[in-house]
Amino acid sequence: MLNLDMILKVTWVMTTVGFAVLLSDYLRLRQQECRNNTDAEGPPKLPDRDYVQQGSSVWCWGDNNTDRMCKFSNLCFSPQHQHFVFFHGEQTMTHGIHNRFQPALVDLSSVPDHNTQYFQYVDLPVSALRDFEKVKIFPGTSLIFNRFNPDNLMHVFHDDLLPIYSTLRQITASDLDPFNLNTRLVVMEGWRPGEFVDLYQMFSTEDLVFKQDLVNSEELACFTNAYVGLSKATTWYQYGFKVPQGPKDNITVTAREITQFTDFVCTRLGIEKIDDTESKYIVLFSRRLNRLIVNEVDVTIALAREFDMRVVTLSMESHTVPQQIAVIRKASMLVGVHGSFLTLAMFLPPGAVVVELFPYAVNPEHYVPYKTLANLPGMKLTYTAWRNTEQQNTITHPDNPWDLGGIAHLDPAEQDAILRSTEVPRHLCCRNPEWLFRIYQDTVVDIPSFLKTVHTAVNDAETNKQSPCGTSTCQDQYKNIYPGQVVDLTCQIVQSSDGRVGLQLSWQPPWNLPYLNAKDTKYEVWIQEQGKASYMPWILPFTSHVFSEGIGAGLDYNVWVRCIVDDTVVGPFADAVQCSTKGS
Repeated sequence: MLNLDMILKVTWVMTTVGFAVLLSDYLRLRQQECRNNTDAEGPPKLPDRDYVQQGSSVWCWGDNNTDRMCKFSNLCFSPQHQHFVFFHGEQTMTHGIHNRFQPALVDLSSVPDHNTQYFQYVDLPVSALRDFEKVKIFPGTSLIFNRFNPDNLMHVFHDDLLPIYSTLRQITASDLDPFNLNTRLVVMEGWRPGEFVDLYQMFSTEDLVFKQDLVNSEELACFTNAYVGLSKATTWYQYGFKVPQGPKDNITVTAREITQFTDFVCTRLGIEKIDDTESKYIVLFSRRLNRLIVNEVDVTIALAREFDMRVVTLSMESHTVPQQIAVIRKASMLVGVHGSFLTLAMFLPPGAVVVELFPYAVNPEHYVPYKTLANLPGMKLTYTAWRNTEQQNTITHPDNPWDLGGIAHLDPAEQDAILRSTEVPRHLCCRNPEWLFRIYQDTVVDIPSFLKTVHTAVNDAETNKQSPCGTSTCQDQYKNIYPGQVVDLTCQIVQSSDGRVGLQLSWQPPWNLPYLNAKDTKYEVWIQEQGKASYMPWILPFTSHVFSEGIGAGLDYNVWVRCIVDDTVVGPFADAVQCSTKGS
């Protein structure tokens, strides 16, 4: 029998959020404050049309469109033609624009090599400027980019916000501040601003500029200092445009970058820091339109009773994203059906558990954006997936529109094949009818098997607290700190009592070694007889040793030594030392 206290455990208490104003009002006040400060110093002198007469310039770094970013001076946009324009004049400079049309100069989005995201410009002589009656100058620094899918929270955070943060860190860092908010964001994909537009506004005190704003102005828009494209360093997932979806190759982002980003977001949203002494709770994400948990109330009560914890229910319909982040920031577990909301797992505190639910016939191993996020090095989260394996526990919607999983538009044979299938096969993005049919099912969660899955994850999380990395790889804070070169490398000839010669090598450890917190230090030694391509390698735990094996009298040798920390962090070789056994 449930008492009132147990029922209250399934409610969401607004006092945990504590927002004084809505996000949009908050950001607007901050922008006005910055403008007032600027006005107090007097209006800056702005460049005018004549400034563009010098011509445009561009400097790019990277080999091709997928890894290239570009900085432009006087990059313009023609609203009539809806093309960017590069004016060639006396002061024009171009650098790094090789392979400009193969297939594009740069990607406007962090999603690589997608044909809807290519950036190009049209070349004009600066004399053509006279044909543009109206010119509007955008002074200061601008970042020009595309949002990939601004109506989906996974795409918003993964494809846009994290890359915007990373890019702005690169282009605005100074000796005073690692990040400033003065860069104008110019959004060029052409979508409407959307319900998440305030999340983008967090990154700038300047008003966002949208493509439609430029088109409607009917003025040639010229950006005095513009960066084009977004960094791809913080992305971890590819959506299956060329191969079935999965973790992208060569993931470089770690918990360090994620934490820097989430701390920035929480600061901008006015969300207080985590207090480890506060009681934790479980967050259950409730979908109201599709992919429903049919017995959601039963699941909520089962979680509250089984783990003796309050269950907070969140939904997109009843909570803003900032409100959701504020609640998730202090949760010990996040539970939800596969969907973009689970991207907010990046805001969970260390040691938390992520439980992802999958409808019937959907294999969790084929769709892993949130598993990959939870398992990034150093995230310290424990991830688990529950899958409905009972067909009688699913409710399908064959008469839905096609983009919500409907299959009525397909021929009867294809419909029948989908209905009889027990697992969606691997597929490419983005309109596979079987995938859409299955992911938009509603599910009756089998409580016993679900609780068993959750219990296993909770036990794993407790075990992992002994070495708290959850199901993710531990991220050593010294991982990217490498030992320097060994110093004072010397060699001398030694001769044993039986007449054999050897080389006694000695060196001192790298001077930065004490700062690496190394548990184990070894040294790799290469000895090469001059004139030969091969060499003799050794791994040693000490800094002095007599080498006699393979060493002959009357010969010259090259010797290299480098430091290895904890078997994996390898430093550079010191400059080669020449040793000789001649005269022995």
